[in-house]
Amino acid sequence: MTRLCVLAFFILTTASARAATLEGEITLKYDESTFSKSGFAKQFGDVVKATTNWRVGDFFGKETIFAGIIAKNTGSRPMFFQYYVAFFDKDKKLVGATGQSSFGDEGLKPGEETNLGSCLVHLPKGRYKDIASFQAIIYETDQPLRKK
Repeated sequence: MTRLCVLAFFILTTASARAATLEGEITLKYDESTFSKSGFAKQFGDVVKATTNWRVGDFFGKETIFAGIIAKNTGSRPMFFQYYVAFFDKDKKLVGATGQSSFGDEGLKPGEETNLGSCLVHLPKGRYKDIASFQAIIYETDQPLRKK
């Protein structure tokens, strides 16, 4: 967690960093299909366009929110990004959260897209039904993320 906080701080203090958010009410549906089209689908972001297709299903015997995105660089130079999403119950209490960043030292090249499929939230059985709202954010910059 500390590592994520430090990384978020560096991203926020970079002069060219931008953030785009998405939030609202949500009802997630359980779907056994890996290729479901019934997920929660929205797009947000400035240069890096994040497209959601969130759903709930089974992952090795655990009820899991598949909360990844497909990130596409619509700009003219490589981009680096961090993505986070959190899910809340009707009382605005946290149910679960996940996040992931761009890969490698080269960034996401112009026109390229990547799937952040490992953004998973494992929950106790039936707990996904308590989710009433969410908040998501994507930080994007054309500067490489600083290493320790």
